[in-house]
Amino acid sequence: MPFLLATSLRRWILMSIAVPVGAAALRKVARTIEARKGGSTAVTRGLTKAADTAQRRGRKGRR
Repeated sequence: MPFLLATSLRRWILMSIAVPVGAAALRKVARTIEARKGGSTAVTRGLTKAADTAQRRGRKGRR
């Protein structure tokens, strides 16, 4: 039974810490690319969309 607790704890840590940090990192990379290229590109739009999706999932999971 302890392994079930460990699995739940790992999942909680992943969803509450790693996903928001990953979303922030994606958003920062997108902004850096936009600053260098001078505008929005397909890559930056994709990175921003991925960050938005990750943040929405994190907020939805907290309800």
